Order: sequence, then structure tokens, then C-alpha cells
Amino acid sequence: MIELQPYASVAQAFSTEIEPFALKGATIPKDQRRNKQPYLREDQAKHLLEDILAAYEVRAGVLPSRVVVHKTSVYAPEEEAGFREAVINRVPVCDLIWIKNTPFRLVRKGTQEPARGTLCTVGDEHFLFTSGYVPWWNEYPGPHIPAPIQIGSAGETDIRQRALEILSLSKMNWNSTDGISRLPITLSFARKVGLLMAELSDNQSPNPSYRFYT
Repeated sequence: MIELQPYASVAQAFSTEIEPFALKGATIPKDQRRNKQPYLREDQAKHLLEDILAAYEVRAGVLPSRVVVHKTSVYAPEEEAGFREAVINRVPVCDLIWIKNTPFRLVRKGTQEPARGTLCTVGDEHFLFTSGYVPWWNEYPGPHIPAPIQIGSAGETDIRQRALEILSLSKMNWNSTDGISRLPITLSFARKVGLLMAELSDNQSPNPSYRFYT
């Protein structure tokens, strides 16, 4: 007998207005995959974002004026439809951003590494160096050629502005002395929380406070 272990969908909300919090979403069956990637059905994506908006409204007293969703793989059509249905007529702006690893590398002429913050666009693909040469340190704090992340969106967005936001969020890991990280805190934190929430049963409600997972 082969036992298929389920995935736990996890959402975290980061805002300048309230303390960050995390919520557990739907349990995703192991075989709910496409192109080897797990994905959310439309109703699962809709309910997950609706829960986040409801929890945000309880804490802040109002709904946010803008929502940005970060994901580590390209959005499935069902996910995009569900997320957009959750915010329609409720939140004016919703950006669905995906961020993933890439084999792309950029080598500059000379000996200096690409600078942190470099956004390289090749055709329709965008590569952001969240690691690289840091001018105020006068060095590149890394062991090898800087590896960028690839960023994109489901729907139209200002990719340069989204890159600036991701860059800022890569400096928000207060539990690290590194000063900067390759991934934004939205994703690096999600990986830690996901490991914990995957161990909970469906009828368990984890404490949503950010401080319990840091």
C-alpha cells in the first residue's frame, strides 16, 4: 500500500499596519499536482485569501487597500481565478507575483560581482539579484557567483516596482544576522511555518501570531 501524505497550504500576512500573522489553509492531497507542482483548486485559493482578509479586518478594523500574493511557482489558472474572486469588489488592487529559482547567471566584465538590486530583463523574463555586491559593505557577502531569482506575475503589473518591494522584504528577517537574504521574508517564513503546520491535523487551529514561528 502506498500512503500519499497531504500538503498543508499556508498563508502569512505582512503589513505595516498590524503584527504579521499566519493561517493554515486547505489540506491538499498529494496527488493534486500539475507538472509535478501542487496547486490550489479555485475554491481553496478563494477561501484561503478570504480567511486572510477577514483576519486582517479584525486586527486593523478595515480591509487593506492593496494585496500582493507571493508564490514559489507560476499560478495555476484555478489559483488566479480563486484569488481574484476573493478580492473582487473588496480590495482595489491585487498583484499575484511568483518567485522561483533559476539557472540564469550574469557575469560582469572584470572581477566585481553583479550588484544586489540588479534587475535583468531578457525578453519577457525578469531576473532580480537579491544577493550580490553590496556597495555599503564594499564586498559581496557570498561564497559563489550571485544567483538571482526569477520573478513574474499573473496579469499585468509594474515589475520594476514589484522587484523593489521584494528587495525590501529580503532585509526583514530579524532572526538572522546576515542582514540580507536571497528570498523575501514572505517566502522564507512560509517554508518554516509550512513544515510545522503540515504536522497538524485538520481539526487543529494553530496560533496565528508571527512570534510563535520565529
